Amino acid sequence: MFRRPNIDEDSLRRALGKRFHMQGDVRIDFGPEVPGLLVFSAYEVGGRARVTGTFDGEIHTDFDDNVPRVLRALGYGRSSGVDPGVVAGAIGMLEADPGTPFLTTFALEQNGDGRMALPAATTWDGHPAVAYWNVSSRLAPWRSFVVALPDGTYLVRRDTPE
Repeated sequence: MFRRPNIDEDSLRRALGKRFHMQGDVRIDFGPEVPGLLVFSAYEVGGRARVTGTFDGEIHTDFDDNVPRVLRALGYGRSSGVDPGVVAGAIGMLEADPGTPFLTTFALEQNGDGRMALPAATTWDGHPAVAYWNVSSRLAPWRSFVVALPDGTYLVRRDTPE
């Protein structure tokens, strides 16, 4: 009988300890809710390493592998009912290990430059897309597009403003 793994914070902490030897004071930031996955970024206080990825019973850290994992779990591309803020929150966090996507009006008012906007559904070359602004501790703000292609694959395109 197949037993589904626990996908919760305690299980993630155990997996971080086992795979990355994070045993002390581990801080975890979580992305938005994604069915069957935890989107996270974790670090050990006093340590240098940060781990950003998804957890579905196993930790996945490769961005290119995580994009379709997250978007398929959300049903993005198959349904127009997926909240652009959830897509931006999840993919944006994974994008820059971690990224900090601008998801609220408050964040834009405090950190934006007047041309930034909240995550929104749009198109890219005629394909459904979500556009959002992101920033990280290492990179200046940029705009990203998450694009759903007709063959069921996805692209993440970055537009770096001048």
